[in-house]
Amino acid sequence: MTMRMQKSSPILIIVGMLAASLATGCSEQTFSSSVLNPFDFKMPFVPQKEPVRIGIVSEGVGLFDPSTWKIGEVGSPWTPLRLRLERYLNSPVQISPLKPFQVAAHLQSGRVDFAFLSAREYVDLSKEFGDLGTVIAVSDVLERQGLIVADAKSDIQSLKDIAGKRFSFGPAGDPVLDTKARETLVANGVEIDSIQKEILPIPNTFQHHISSAESAYEIAYGLGTSVGVIEKSEYLDYPESDGSFLLRTFGKDNFRVLAQTEPVRVDTIPEGPFLAASDTDEELIQRVQKFLLSASENDQSALSAMGLAGFVTPVGDVNSQLTHLAAAQPASKSAGGADIMKPEK
Repeated sequence: MTMRMQKSSPILIIVGMLAASLATGCSEQTFSSSVLNPFDFKMPFVPQKEPVRIGIVSEGVGLFDPSTWKIGEVGSPWTPLRLRLERYLNSPVQISPLKPFQVAAHLQSGRVDFAFLSAREYVDLSKEFGDLGTVIAVSDVLERQGLIVADAKSDIQSLKDIAGKRFSFGPAGDPVLDTKARETLVANGVEIDSIQKEILPIPNTFQHHISSAESAYEIAYGLGTSVGVIEKSEYLDYPESDGSFLLRTFGKDNFRVLAQTEPVRVDTIPEGPFLAASDTDEELIQRVQKFLLSASENDQSALSAMGLAGFVTPVGDVNSQLTHLAAAQPASKSAGGADIMKPEK
């Protein structure tokens, strides 16, 4: 009997080649050395390109508490900044949370190109490990503040006119759009129990919205609610006029400002240096520094996701300034952990 040779399916051959390629790639810690691109499409950067690696030190609290991350939206707080930096550099970027001692070791070994940490951690690590690299920028932590505003067409002229009215709060428990708004009302003689409560969807509750923008829309264009609280930073970005019901946009002239809340400092990485390792390419350092210093104008939303107002240029005796900043910051609670950098996917 003659045995008949079966021809291998082209699809099976391709799948086999890909499986072998993936198996080889998984054995290495760096990007693969090749990329499948049979039609020679133009790519902004390809996987074999060495990524720019950035280590950050956080306490896992506030914005950096993983339990608070909205994975379906932004995910980790550094994701928007990483994506903006990737586009700016036209190169892959990895940002990884590390323990303080890992940052020191990886900066000195060249395993990371840059690092971001608080002034207190920088001072403590410098004493223990010595030179950590070059400070190319210093962070400025974001402060939030709310505005109590009324629909400009309403008859609400002052805070005392709020009693008996429905009031548009932000998310329940939000430190500015709920907690500080309540404190501001009470401090000005408006008792919370005097505010009209919701009928729908849940009886006997106050009117909360998922964001400042939703609160603003309810005040400016909704029915039955003519006063509430919005983010001051958003209000300042509104044009003077030309708000649109259909486009869900606002002008300053949509609102009458009645009061403002006390500012609230965002719970994030305290002010500190953005460092470049001593062996990082000088041209890359200059490009990253330029990006950071211009981010407050060009990438504010990405900075806000990390709780930052921006980065400033270090001038004068930088170590002395960082020591002064460190004195006002609590000691780091981070310690221990495996000396393994886990790149963000």
